[in-house]
Amino acid sequence: MIQPSERSTLTEALQPPSGYRFDAGVATTYSLSLGALLGLPAHIALLANQDNSAEEDPLRLVEGLRRASRRLAVFCERGRMEAPSAGNALAVLAEGMVHEVSAPHGGAFHPKIWALRFAANDAAAGPEHVVRLLVLTRNLTWDRCWDVSLRLDGVPGKAKEANNKPLADFLRWLPLNTQGTPPDVERQAMIVSLAKDIERADWEKPTGFTQLAFHVLGTAKRPAPWTPFKGGGKVQDVLIVSPFVRASALQTLREHCNGDFMLVSRADELDRLPASAGLADGDTYVLKPDTLLSEGEEAGQPDTLQGLHAKMAVFQRGQRVHIAVGSANYTNAVVQKGNNVEVVVELSGPVSRIPAPRQWLDEHLQPLLDTYAPGEGEDAEVAERRQLQDQLDAIRRRVAAAVWTLRCEAHPVSGWGLMLSCPGLVIEGATLHAWPLAVPSERTRAVQAGQADLGIFAGHEVSSLVGFRVTLDGTRAGELAIAPLRFALEVSLESAPDDRADALMAQLLGSRAAFLRYLGLLLDGPEVAGGGGRDRPAGGSGGSRDACGLMANYPLFEQLLRIYSREPERLETIDRMVKRLKGKEFDGQPCLPDDFLALWEVVGSAIGKEAA
Repeated sequence: MIQPSERSTLTEALQPPSGYRFDAGVATTYSLSLGALLGLPAHIALLANQDNSAEEDPLRLVEGLRRASRRLAVFCERGRMEAPSAGNALAVLAEGMVHEVSAPHGGAFHPKIWALRFAANDAAAGPEHVVRLLVLTRNLTWDRCWDVSLRLDGVPGKAKEANNKPLADFLRWLPLNTQGTPPDVERQAMIVSLAKDIERADWEKPTGFTQLAFHVLGTAKRPAPWTPFKGGGKVQDVLIVSPFVRASALQTLREHCNGDFMLVSRADELDRLPASAGLADGDTYVLKPDTLLSEGEEAGQPDTLQGLHAKMAVFQRGQRVHIAVGSANYTNAVVQKGNNVEVVVELSGPVSRIPAPRQWLDEHLQPLLDTYAPGEGEDAEVAERRQLQDQLDAIRRRVAAAVWTLRCEAHPVSGWGLMLSCPGLVIEGATLHAWPLAVPSERTRAVQAGQADLGIFAGHEVSSLVGFRVTLDGTRAGELAIAPLRFALEVSLESAPDDRADALMAQLLGSRAAFLRYLGLLLDGPEVAGGGGRDRPAGGSGGSRDACGLMANYPLFEQLLRIYSREPERLETIDRMVKRLKGKEFDGQPCLPDDFLALWEVVGSAIGKEAA
């Protein structure tokens, strides 16, 4: 059950079970922060059961991405990828992993799930594969709102489970409905394989629940309005938790309810509702401001969640209690029009084992809530600000719907010239700027008549991900402090340099210390990578260290021989890296140290003979 003092993190939920490794994954989100995303593959593939410092070490990020990104596909709403002003130097590594989707019926692509498969390290010790489903109500961003999540673990069986079909069909639908570049053949095959296992999964239900159903909205040929009570007649008591609500949607929900109707939402949303919404006195609630996330935080470092992003419905029908958790807000887009793409999971169980809606409110959520006190409606200035922000969002949608091309040309001296174009695009009432997402937005250039010369960039700064900034013209926007809107899009990339990922690696491996640390990651060598592991050399406490904390006398040759004798296939990754980076330089220095290359000639020769 929901306990405000209990919490879980996404990184914990993504880590493989003991004895398993990450094998395949699909994630969906409405809005996306690349910074929030790019650290996760390292947790999934590299740092399970170790420390959580991947975000602070670019080499760990790169190696985690290398190991996991080919087996991970992320889908988000087009135009809702964040574009940080500081840029993201690892943007090139997100290409091929991140895909943008638009809802087919004009609503929003809004689902928030992770479907994962893990493979056994030793198939004889347990099931060859296990699967996991995370159903979230928040986006893959740095958002600090209150959220609720559901985790289901299961094992694929031999037969298809009818209840799983909507979810499996949704996974198959995703790669066929992207805007821009679709997933490559390898990822599409991975998604199809994962969907097959999801369809055959026998899920372990949370305690007390006996039935499970998946509701996928907005992907059919026609939009279909939806409520959690649809097709089942009247219900007794109802508890709705939804940060966004609309009056007509609430009225439709009430029509299905014979008992108490309890609502938890945001005060600013409730203030916008007309009197006809008929909010029940005493049964409408908002979050307390600055509610503590949990007790026991360090003094002077309160950990608070601000705002509401959780979405769920709890209702009783007869002697069973149903709980619907997922991405759907109870707004007109879902309840009246049905044009949003959403995923909701419904669990149910006997009232003798599952708390009734009033109990959920009183015993589990009440510590977080205040009774809603109606305001005087939306302030005129607040309404004007909202109107101007809606104008910005309308321009975002126009820019996102346009077809953009980024053309690369080799510069006569060094680097690559980038020309961005979208013929026929005219933006009125606002100024549009663009820049490659790999660099800070200070290097932005104005887009005029759909054209922009973005400038000259290094190879590792060239990416199909482009940042955009929309600024409203006019004095009123400045008087009301309407901030520019930043977002990123995937664009068509033409004549790009072939070695962009290698160029990024060359930059990251700009010192001998960095190279050794990365080599340790490839070898799973904890003395270099920073964790504890299997191949620790004897006498590990002595020796001098360089500025990066590396063992200066790390026994690289002995480590290579040990792995060659036990698991020679692990050295193939290093062999591919050597072939890519040999002869390349960064800031005038070779990426690969000469003494390592001399050593590797011996090892590489042995690998070649073994393969032959």
